[in-house]
Amino acid sequence: MKRKTRIFLSFAICILAARPSFAEYSRWSLLAGLDLIINTDGENLAALPGMGDDGTPGGLDSGPSPIATFVGAEYRLPVNSWLSFAPSGVLYAVQYRFEERPLPTEIENRTAYVPSLLLDIPLVAQWENGRFSWFAGGGLGILARWAFLEPGVPADAINTDETLTASEQVSEINGYNWASARWFYPTLQAGLKYRLETGWGGGLALRTAIPVFNLWSSPEVPFIDSLMITAALTITPPASSRKKGADASAEQKENPSGSTEGAPEVFLIE
Repeated sequence: MKRKTRIFLSFAICILAARPSFAEYSRWSLLAGLDLIINTDGENLAALPGMGDDGTPGGLDSGPSPIATFVGAEYRLPVNSWLSFAPSGVLYAVQYRFEERPLPTEIENRTAYVPSLLLDIPLVAQWENGRFSWFAGGGLGILARWAFLEPGVPADAINTDETLTASEQVSEINGYNWASARWFYPTLQAGLKYRLETGWGGGLALRTAIPVFNLWSSPEVPFIDSLMITAALTITPPASSRKKGADASAEQKENPSGSTEGAPEVFLIE
């Protein structure tokens, strides 16, 4: 047998030997982690001589790409033994100011406090082999966010280099964030989970939310601006004893005699 054929068959056997883990866990998982939001104007260079086309200082007064902490939850809805829909929601907040567009900013320059809820509806494939399980998938996300005046900032405050009051900046931020479908984020994700002796699962999930709206929105910004990369620790309780009992009853009804008649035969390939 050719080497490539043996490698392919070995890989196929590993996949078939893996078993779905949906029945092992509760459908609910808790998430907590960090969210990196790419800010392409994050050099924090507010006044570089000669940076403008006319020789004037240029650049926008913003902070580096923020890293926000978030908490959230996920619920899995099995489609079959390998696939499931996994709707989730994570909540975080970022401080912004408005200068041509909303910009993440340092605390001394902030104008708006923006709580954000990322709702994601992905389709994921999951397998388990031993105590480890892994998953990968993708879906569609909606970023629901609304700016509020930062506590402690007067509504009529105006910085020396700005023309809008703080309250006007908040209005501009909300208008910008909801225009041109800037709430639409396709997502990709992958991760793994380890089952403890207690039946609880602990794992790591990585996800990226892609700002496809940069393809058509204006003002024009680099495509990766507002790209989000999240890393989350996950905790999943074991399936309830009631659910396990129901699964066992269903299996008994399907095969009341416990016989193996009809089971697929396994042949060794020389």
